[in-house]
Amino acid sequence: MLVSESWIREWVNPNISTEELAEKLTLAGLEVESITRAGPHLDSTRVVVGEITTVTSHPHAPGLSLCEVRVGNTERLSIVCGAANVRAGLRTTVARAGAKIGDMIISGRDVKGEESEGMLCSAMELGLAESAHGIIEFDQNAPLGAGIADYLDLHDLVFELKLTPNRGDCLGMVGVAREISVLTDTRLEVPAINASQPTISRSLEIRLEAVDACPRYAGRAIQGIDMSARTPDWMVERLRRSGMRSINPIVDISNYVMHELGQPMHAFDLARISGGIVVRRAGEGEELELLDGSTVKLSNSNLVIADHQTAIALAGIMGGNSSAITDNTTDIYLESALFLPDDILGKARQLGMHTDASHRFERGVDSELQLNAIERATGLVLEIAGGRAGPVTDAIERSALPQFRPIRFHQSEIERVLGARVPAKETTRIMRGLGMSVTPTASGWEVIPPGWRFDIQGQHDLVEEVGRCYGFEKIVPTAPSANHQAGRYREGIITQHDIKQVLIQRGYHEAMTYSFVDPASQQNLLDRVDAIVLANPIADNMAVMRQSLWPGLLEALRNNLNRQESRVRFFEIGHVFNKADNERKSHEENHLAGLISGLCLPSQWGNDSREVDFFDLKGDLEAILNLSVNPDRFQFRRTVNSALHPGQCARIEYEKDVIGHVGRLHPAQQKFYEIDQSVYLFEIDLSILTHSGLPEFSEVSRFPSLQRDLAILVDEEVEVQSVLEIIRAGGGELLKKLELFDIYREYKLESNKKSLAVALTFQSESSSLKSSEVEAVTERIIGLLERETGARLRQ
Repeated sequence: MLVSESWIREWVNPNISTEELAEKLTLAGLEVESITRAGPHLDSTRVVVGEITTVTSHPHAPGLSLCEVRVGNTERLSIVCGAANVRAGLRTTVARAGAKIGDMIISGRDVKGEESEGMLCSAMELGLAESAHGIIEFDQNAPLGAGIADYLDLHDLVFELKLTPNRGDCLGMVGVAREISVLTDTRLEVPAINASQPTISRSLEIRLEAVDACPRYAGRAIQGIDMSARTPDWMVERLRRSGMRSINPIVDISNYVMHELGQPMHAFDLARISGGIVVRRAGEGEELELLDGSTVKLSNSNLVIADHQTAIALAGIMGGNSSAITDNTTDIYLESALFLPDDILGKARQLGMHTDASHRFERGVDSELQLNAIERATGLVLEIAGGRAGPVTDAIERSALPQFRPIRFHQSEIERVLGARVPAKETTRIMRGLGMSVTPTASGWEVIPPGWRFDIQGQHDLVEEVGRCYGFEKIVPTAPSANHQAGRYREGIITQHDIKQVLIQRGYHEAMTYSFVDPASQQNLLDRVDAIVLANPIADNMAVMRQSLWPGLLEALRNNLNRQESRVRFFEIGHVFNKADNERKSHEENHLAGLISGLCLPSQWGNDSREVDFFDLKGDLEAILNLSVNPDRFQFRRTVNSALHPGQCARIEYEKDVIGHVGRLHPAQQKFYEIDQSVYLFEIDLSILTHSGLPEFSEVSRFPSLQRDLAILVDEEVEVQSVLEIIRAGGGELLKKLELFDIYREYKLESNKKSLAVALTFQSESSSLKSSEVEAVTERIIGLLERETGARLRQ
């Protein structure tokens, strides 16, 4: 948003410098990105307003003209000029000999035998435009001999404001002026807008068929305008400083009112409208040729302005070419409408467009501004281009207008959030200055936001408004205080902090990866195609929501390996996203995943250099599961997983429910991720791991324990886990401890056999165990193993 300082000071003129004003705006959230001069430095005595009195053809140079130019009451200059628009009576810019324009110094010189005592300048030569088709044309009342810099106020400064999306109200001069008035406690002088009395009866019927998108539409016919009229110099300059070029008086007036009040407007050629105005949804596939010459194909989500035959404008974005005003237009129809942000948002970008109108409507326009805007534009049209105005037609559906509910604003909330006390009188001044309706209450105020502040929804927004307008720089910094609470978490709850500490103590680093991943990478890893696709991804390789934490961790591993970090231990806690039974909704789960690769221990003279293996990772995972109330309920079962190596892969079960997987990354996946060393991963659903076991007292038995070692010969296919479960079941209450201390595979054993060596510790709480009792339990265990696994004692 470009803001002319001289223009804004006509509305509110605080007694502070330009730099102080820019600082106040920036500290209040309206960041001033730059301050530039409105025009170049021109000598006010040498670059002046002059009038061409006579024009004759150059006798020796076709295409050139000899001009006599009056620059004062008596002073006359003879100047040779080649501009096509040179004519007697034209007031324009005259650069006397000795004037400096840019890098050029004007001097008197001979041009094909004729003396030229200066130069008639174009806007481009003065640095006021990027292109020009002739010399500058001024109003006929431009003062002769006046310096151009003074006449056009080129000493003015222009602020470039960087506005946040919630401050659409500052996309008009009135909004910025209102902010300055509150920030500096200076009176706001709003120019009066006088209603134009209709002198003709011509009007159009307006029918609102989409009140959910356009609850208000005002229009007025003006007949007998003069399109050859010139836009006044003051308006051309203000538009230029706002970043817009002059086109014709009607378009210029529409743009001027938009920059002044913040209300986008449009003018149709009245003769090209059939019947009346209809605000409706576009038909599916309906086409519309726009003012820029492009043709867009619309859907029923687009809102259009139509007459009784066809669409004539794309609502809130751009007018149509079929109803555009031309040099031959004599009658116009002014439009001033309210298009709601939710309906306009994103529509222009979908069509590859962005306009000043869509920029404002997307952020929200005041629902009470339309009539003021149309009266302001009418007055300017009648003043500049003449004509006769008809009555204003205001089609409105008040039930569909934006509603602003009262907010109960407690004074104590200001001190609680800001950490500073703002006087109640000052708070009231700020809120009323911002246009809010304020009613005092016992504890504070009841506040109704103004129609141009769509971003104010609750107390927190009001605190922000008070804080930024009062001045955050006035708030004395204080050290934060904390209320210590004991016992916030019950002892039996497993927190993420607990899990993180276990892994950090075992050498892991926490990773944080994106929730959206590369679709090809995830599908290759998980062999699934039902990922949730993002409607507007930030990059092609971040186009779907992750269904596992593994893709992000593997990318992190590859990045580290590429930077010569070969020993890596990562973990991550985060959400994964899957489609629910109803595909319109997503199902989120909180997962924990880990990854290890490289050496088991850091290189050191006292350690053997050994690569990590499956059991290193399994041990780390078991350390986490041991936090649970009953870790024995977790079981590891052999399985097959497309991401993991066959034979080095297990599923993790909790009471028969699969909660995760652990294993070595499949060689094909290693190749896909360009990883040249073994990788081991795990991932579990954290919803199971919520409660830990509380310490419980149990009396230490005063009777001795007995130990038996068994060497059991089983088939290679028999899982060790199942053997241990059978032993625990057979040992009963007397079996206090079970340890697997050896797995032996040698050629001396029978083919496809393995030997498992286990240590059994028996103990009774009530008496000393006899050998016969232990032998009976041992025999029972051996019998169970023989029946269920075919195992036998190794001789």
